[in-house]
Amino acid sequence: MKTKLTLAALILCMVLSAQKKKNGTIYIEHPAMEVVDEFNTAFVTGDLEKIKSLVSDDFKWRNSTMREKPGTLKQLLGRSNYLSKNIENFEIKHYGGSYPDAFEYKKDNVLDVMTYTWMTGYDKNTGVSLNMPRYASFRVAENGKILSMNIMDDQVLWNKAYDAYDTTRNGVIFKDHPLVSKVRLLMQSYLTKDVDTIKSHYTESTAFYDVMNSDLNEYKTLEEEFADFSAYMEVFDLLEINESGYPDVLDYEGDGSVVISWWNMKFKNKKSGNITTIKQHIQHAFNEKGNISREDYYFNPAQLPD
Repeated sequence: MKTKLTLAALILCMVLSAQKKKNGTIYIEHPAMEVVDEFNTAFVTGDLEKIKSLVSDDFKWRNSTMREKPGTLKQLLGRSNYLSKNIENFEIKHYGGSYPDAFEYKKDNVLDVMTYTWMTGYDKNTGVSLNMPRYASFRVAENGKILSMNIMDDQVLWNKAYDAYDTTRNGVIFKDHPLVSKVRLLMQSYLTKDVDTIKSHYTESTAFYDVMNSDLNEYKTLEEEFADFSAYMEVFDLLEINESGYPDVLDYEGDGSVVISWWNMKFKNKKSGNITTIKQHIQHAFNEKGNISREDYYFNPAQLPD
């Protein structure tokens, strides 16, 4: 029995050993990494002659959008020339604890340098920030020339940067609209001071954001908002609400609608009798059913009467 167990263990070890086969070496330091660093520096600074000296005659490059035809050296030089002249604070640097690796594959006799970098800068013409991770693989020949480059970065952000040069319509602005009527009726309901009446204009899922008093990305629920409102009404009396200018409906293409409005609101301090008119700016977002999904408002509570 012992002999059988020993034989089984030996066979298992042989099987596991057969599943492992070394195909090369990973380097943390390698001359090819210096070539890649020189390439990135030249690309950022727009040193086109340096780039040409570092790549092979048949150099090709790709990004995640190039499924079939690779980019040419001429295209890459054009990108470097443009970006170096139009991107302020342009940098491609390793970030955090990351560092490049050189993979020497024995079976195929090739050398790849993998870089894990972050690209930063902003377009001085549009202000769009190009802040993104940039992972790249460089295949390097034995003579130290870069044969090819494959890049993975944020193509959505690149498209945003390109689109910023165009004039693109994203919807329609309305001065008069059924949603404007909904907002006006909502504001009139506040004069009743009746919480149930006011709440009827919202839904149970409406989110509230107080620009002056809320933490970033933290919203109040309907109940939380009107608990605060009730506390205000114990101290103040709301006397008048008047439009300042007129509301606008921003009817976005495919993203619902927003009503922006400005109001003059007169408050009286119940204890002192002092009266002050304060200004309030409000944005109401509506879902596809025409219900208020979110309310963002701004006013300075320091202007309320003492």
